[in-house]
Amino acid sequence: MGYDGKYGKVATEHGDIPDDEPVIVFRAQDRLSVSVLRAYFELCRVAGSPQRHLSLVSGTIRRFTDWQEAHPGQLKVPDSERSRAWLPEA
Repeated sequence: MGYDGKYGKVATEHGDIPDDEPVIVFRAQDRLSVSVLRAYFELCRVAGSPQRHLSLVSGTIRRFTDWQEAHPGQLKVPDSERSRAWLPEA
């Protein structure tokens, strides 16, 4: 289970992220997410990532783009208003 500074603990289906490994979550509602994913795709391509990884990233870009086109009113500028760092102590 990794840890994202905004969303907190991030669990994966396979449980293969160590507890102390930082991760970051990008959501389709983030107006900038598709641009970030496209830049990541290009960096992976130049670095020589295997085709199966490039296909996975490309598919994610397509799903994000489709979601954004279907939900234009839900897009927002990235923020961290709900970040755990800003939540009051319990």
